[in-house]
Amino acid sequence: MSGQLLHGMHRESADVVVRNLTDGGAKVRLTAATGVQISGPLVLRIASVDRACVVAWRAGDEVGLRFE
Repeated sequence: MSGQLLHGMHRESADVVVRNLTDGGAKVRLTAATGVQISGPLVLRIASVDRACVVAWRAGDEVGLRFE
């Protein structure tokens, strides 16, 4: 499923593919270049639903998110 990761003070967006989704978090793959810097407050947007989250881990273009 596709989604967006909103990040930073200006809520910049990075397109993602959601690989795994649970009540506690998600594993996503960034669809842009791996040089995308993710920082600040994070929100995962899937089908117009926003979930506040933090980065739990990152490996290449994959990011593990923990919902707050």
